[in-house]
Amino acid sequence: MQASLACEAARSKLEHLGLLVARDALDNVLESVRLEDLSVAEALDRLLGMEAHARHERTVETNMKFAGLPYRRTLEEYDFGAQPSLDRDVMDRLSTMRFMAEGVNVIFLGPPGVGKTHLAVGLTLKAIEAGHKAYFTTMSDLVRKYREAARQDRLGRLLGILARPALLVLDEIGYTQLERPEGSFLFDVIAVRYQRQKPLILTSNKSWGRWGEILPDSIMTAALLDRLLHRSITVNIQGESYRLRDHRKLGLIPELNSESEGRNAEKNSVTPKPAKPSR
Repeated sequence: MQASLACEAARSKLEHLGLLVARDALDNVLESVRLEDLSVAEALDRLLGMEAHARHERTVETNMKFAGLPYRRTLEEYDFGAQPSLDRDVMDRLSTMRFMAEGVNVIFLGPPGVGKTHLAVGLTLKAIEAGHKAYFTTMSDLVRKYREAARQDRLGRLLGILARPALLVLDEIGYTQLERPEGSFLFDVIAVRYQRQKPLILTSNKSWGRWGEILPDSIMTAALLDRLLHRSITVNIQGESYRLRDHRKLGLIPELNSESEGRNAEKNSVTPKPAKPSR
């Protein structure tokens, strides 16, 4: 009777502390003490471990929803064999999340269809699973958000949304040419995160030498790249679009069977470089 009252009192205290998973698991853990001959410390560790795991899972799911990822694809699902120019060792090092702790930007450059967004999403998933808050947006969607915020005189709020998360992902930079106000806002976003040493993941189909085609003038381009590349790892990917490859397998488009076609494909792709940190 006394033990029953003590258990009820413990459940009440756990509920008062907001430890609802531990409250519900208390009886099972106490039974494990009897069946497995657990010590008090082992039983307490198991009980609190259940609560901690449940809280982590809830945090991860909340952060997943906040991130706004276009899909959930892991790095393990990426077909590294189809992109031999991609250094697997670099991706393995990035997977440790050390770049998050050091505030290092990660930039994926390459032609369309080589899986830049997949890699960005895969790293973001690992960051979220490690407990970090992240936010994903395409450049075209950011321009739309900028214009809407400018009309409502809420640019400060938008800048705060982009500056606060531990990780910001800007996808598909290069498809949208920015006007001066939009370029200035992008510079502000990168500058604020640079000052706070908060990392970005960027994907672009433009090599660094062609970023002048995206931004309104060379001075802004130089200033933006200076901050972006100071603490960064650039991963260049050269290869055939997986979408074109799939269509070719289905016979929907012809094989690249001439030397001129090969030269054209090479000319239109980003020149690969060894993926290494630039400090």
